[in-house]
Amino acid sequence: MTSLLANISAMTALTTLKGLTAQLDITSNRVSTGQRVSAAADNAAYWSIATAVRTDNASLGAVKDSLGLGSSSVDTAYNGLNSVISDLQNLRAKLQTALQPGTDRSKVQTEITAIQNKMKATADSSVSNSKNWLSVDSAPTNSAYQATEQVVAGFSRGGTGTLSFSTVAIPVQALRLYDSGATTTTVPATPAQVTGRTALAGTPAFQSGAADFSGTNEVALDFTVQSWSTTIRLNQSNMASAAKDLSKVTRDELLSALNNRISASFALAGIIEAGLDDAGRLQFTTLDVGAAATVSVGNSFPSAGHTAMDIGIAGGVVTQLWRPVALPSSPYTALDLSGSNTRTITIDDGQTSTTVTLGASSAPPPADITAVTNLEVVAMLNTALQAQGSTAGSYASTIAATSTDYVNFYGGPVGPTATLTISGPDAVAFGFVSGYTINGTSSTTVTPGYTASGSNPGSITTRGLLDTVDGSTGMAVGQIAIAGLVGTAGDATLRAIITQVDKAIAAAVEAGTTLGAIKTRIDGQMGFIDTLMKANGRTVGTLVDADIEEESTKLKALQTQQQLAIQALSIANSGSQTVLALFR
Repeated sequence: MTSLLANISAMTALTTLKGLTAQLDITSNRVSTGQRVSAAADNAAYWSIATAVRTDNASLGAVKDSLGLGSSSVDTAYNGLNSVISDLQNLRAKLQTALQPGTDRSKVQTEITAIQNKMKATADSSVSNSKNWLSVDSAPTNSAYQATEQVVAGFSRGGTGTLSFSTVAIPVQALRLYDSGATTTTVPATPAQVTGRTALAGTPAFQSGAADFSGTNEVALDFTVQSWSTTIRLNQSNMASAAKDLSKVTRDELLSALNNRISASFALAGIIEAGLDDAGRLQFTTLDVGAAATVSVGNSFPSAGHTAMDIGIAGGVVTQLWRPVALPSSPYTALDLSGSNTRTITIDDGQTSTTVTLGASSAPPPADITAVTNLEVVAMLNTALQAQGSTAGSYASTIAATSTDYVNFYGGPVGPTATLTISGPDAVAFGFVSGYTINGTSSTTVTPGYTASGSNPGSITTRGLLDTVDGSTGMAVGQIAIAGLVGTAGDATLRAIITQVDKAIAAAVEAGTTLGAIKTRIDGQMGFIDTLMKANGRTVGTLVDADIEEESTKLKALQTQQQLAIQALSIANSGSQTVLALFR
């Protein structure tokens, strides 16, 4: 139906046109800006994330710039230091020349002075970004000096939005070659600290990677801390609460058990604690500091029925095993082996029993067979034993005379389970009680442990590497003077100076190594930040960038639809004119 008051077709066409125009505006904006989210109204969440990432990228750009400046400063310091190392090597060569007989040391000193001036000029000119790490002024009045410079190397944003920055530390105090202001460093008081002789992993107890406390093994340590002494023991009975498997006790479990026993000790609780140093060695440290803090730790005798376990503490428990020794009950009386006289004795060491019969044919010439001495009978017995395969060191007994009055028998095996029995019809003739059995023995000894004391607080005054006076020469490397060094004393001083320069070269090389490592870290961090910034850029693009191909195609379609909508609106608006024509 056609109405004169409301043109429904025109209104519909107008609404469509307005919608198309709005979409066309959005698409045109995306095409012109290249972004589908260019304002918070487009997509509040994406806009917020993209803005935060852009902010982070800006911060990363600043960090990258900081790293670039830091890298430049490191390069400058390294190049200066490398030049000084070459000068030091040249200086050492000149000093070596000056040590040769007949050398005019005053002329050599002229060259040395030139080298010293060059080193000072090199250090003074090693400036980058107003920073000089080789020639400094560490005087307390110089507020600009920092013993450790920090180069910003990165930042991170926490979950709550808190920012934290990471830095690369430049140890200027260790790099300085010249220092116009002496630096006084306060050294704090130290505790007493005893460290094991070897890492736990290298001890017999941890040879297989874990210690075995399931049997009779025991760690027994004697402690003396200041005026208190006590013994700590770790064995099967008290390790059960600290270890999951007594046959495989880990280093951490051993350490925990030690500290538990220390805490339970009246003499040690609150005074010392056990730990591991960087090399994995057992370490006992007093909780108090200063020279009055002392500690002594060593191995102790194992308790009855236990075997000492070595965990790398100084000294050690040594068990010595002895052969059984058959001592005669009466002095030896010269034997008569003349005619058909014989003497038979049996030696049994628990593994093999050997019977020896001595007669006239056994006596070595020029023995008097009517009165064979103890030394002669010893020789006869050893000959007979060896003839039967009973050589010393294999199974059998070794026989020797230890005095002019006795013949003693020594068993082959060692230890308390080894036995030696002397028997036979003529055992008494040799001075023994026939059938008496003797056992071997063992004894345990302990070697001393370590003792350490803490130190009181103090101070150390130092300058740069090349202007710090050496105690042995009374000179700094930068002020070495050899023209007046003559005679034997002069040669000795010159040798000490050469040693001083050698040490300076080693220290300078160490500083160069430090700078090289810092340079590697800075360059690596710069590469990482560059990669991170590119990744952030891709993240922002994924969130807010428009697909230009898609948007341009859509723009063309909307333009076509807009033209059709305009035509439709024109047609709808002309409908009322057609109605009016009916009344003409």
